[in-house]
Amino acid sequence: MFHKVPKSVMLASFLGLIPILVGLASTFNIGLRESLKEELIRISLIYSGFILTFMSGCVFYVSSLDREKVLLLWFSIIPVLLALLSIAIPFMQSFVLALGFLVILEIERKLDKFKTLPEWWLNLRFPMTSAVVFLLIFLGFRI
Repeated sequence: MFHKVPKSVMLASFLGLIPILVGLASTFNIGLRESLKEELIRISLIYSGFILTFMSGCVFYVSSLDREKVLLLWFSIIPVLLALLSIAIPFMQSFVLALGFLVILEIERKLDKFKTLPEWWLNLRFPMTSAVVFLLIFLGFRI
């Protein structure tokens, strides 16, 4: 699954899941004050928006390297707009963020066809995006 992915990249990626996992864990009845639960969820969603924007910037950069990919450059702005939209509709915030991560993955799939990404990139992005989308959807239900 993580074939040829550098260990440092894998470590940073897995550590990046911790804030989302903390937000999700706080939704369960684990003895936290309600205000702390809501704050942890809010921090988790804000963090997810930052990561989504960061990933969007990464694909923006890669798309800007070649005129053939100018359309993907414009598409790379969509996840940032979704992150902003998620702020405006808090009752669907995590679902909108999950959609943004799926958009990024699709752009990365297109970039992979141009051979502009490292060969290991999608070996990391598919499972990580799947995990993030799964966690955000569960967070959205606030079980």
